[in-house]
Amino acid sequence: MGDHVPVAESPPCVFCGRSDRAMTREHIFARWLIQKIHGARLVTTASVTPDAEPVRISRVIATVCATCNAGWMSGLEVSFRRLVFARPRAGVIAAVDRTALSRWFTKTAVLLATAHNAKLVDATGRAALLTAVPPAITVTLARLRRPPQRLDYALELDVDGDEPVAHRVSILVDDLVANVAPKGTLTGRHGTQLWPLRTHVLRWETLPVLSSRVGAAAKSHSARRP
Repeated sequence: MGDHVPVAESPPCVFCGRSDRAMTREHIFARWLIQKIHGARLVTTASVTPDAEPVRISRVIATVCATCNAGWMSGLEVSFRRLVFARPRAGVIAAVDRTALSRWFTKTAVLLATAHNAKLVDATGRAALLTAVPPAITVTLARLRRPPQRLDYALELDVDGDEPVAHRVSILVDDLVANVAPKGTLTGRHGTQLWPLRTHVLRWETLPVLSSRVGAAAKSHSARRP
């Protein structure tokens, strides 16, 4: 759980949009995950913008309401932990598990974008995450060969305009790298499509393997300048 923020001083919840609830400054990567991959001292391998310093991953936070935090977000965290760490990743990835993985990566991508004052999806899309994956989002998944560290992320930002826009967020957990982006942005070089669901069978063993760091298929996640 994060630190409670007085309601009168807090912005609306990133997801449900309500500001009349107790708010928490939530660590985007949960304590159990930081402990699991021994990531307390890890920093991002790429800066969010060209002039920014890499950040301590375990300290990146965003504000969400206590109801979302202790409710659907907590349940999603349990599902993600079970899928990625509780058993060998082998066999078919069932549709329900593909949905859970897609929601976790999208939820995390939204929070990372928000933490860096950028927008990945609109308010309607963020609210959809309470029960589903936003319909305008695509998620791809791949494995990373010999990752230099087991937790990382990168954002591709467009800083032209009043509010930076995240065109793509890459998230590395263990040896899995996901890309989350608006529909029409990602291609096969970013990994296999996890969301929207496809009818073909998807197996853990057949995930494509990338050869370099997080965001490798995109070649670069440096911010775009006008």
